[in-house]
Amino acid sequence: MTKEQTSPAVEKKITLNITTPRGLKFVEKADMIIMRCIDGDLGVLPGHAPVSTVLGDGILRIINNGIEKKLALFGGIAEIENKTVNIFTTIAQRPEEIDRERAERDAREAEATIREESEEHQVRKLQVLLRRALVRIEVSSHPEEAEYFKDDGERNDS
Repeated sequence: MTKEQTSPAVEKKITLNITTPRGLKFVEKADMIIMRCIDGDLGVLPGHAPVSTVLGDGILRIINNGIEKKLALFGGIAEIENKTVNIFTTIAQRPEEIDRERAERDAREAEATIREESEEHQVRKLQVLLRRALVRIEVSSHPEEAEYFKDDGERNDS
């Protein structure tokens, strides 16, 4: 028998530590952690290979004994080792720390601003298309300059 088989219960949990500029904010053991990285979600189980990653804005999911907890996490980095995940972020919020009415108001205001600015964005996009078309028209209106770009072997010496 190996040492692991004879030892009582080998703990198969991950220790999660979340640190903000104010210090250590959250410590918990979990079965699995799912975090939003800048290039997608990353799930971490005990024994995960060491890795560091940049976090995006999103939901940090902590799964323990079939129960899922969620935290709002806004950017930062995560350092993952065998059975430890250290997250360093500027903002990590538990559900009870979030002002829901304010978040809903902010979402409505942002959506209204996006609608207004989408028209402005369309104008900018059309300006870029117009500029590119004008550049192409200008360049194509001087076909005699095409000779300049031919390789020496392609030039007409007539």
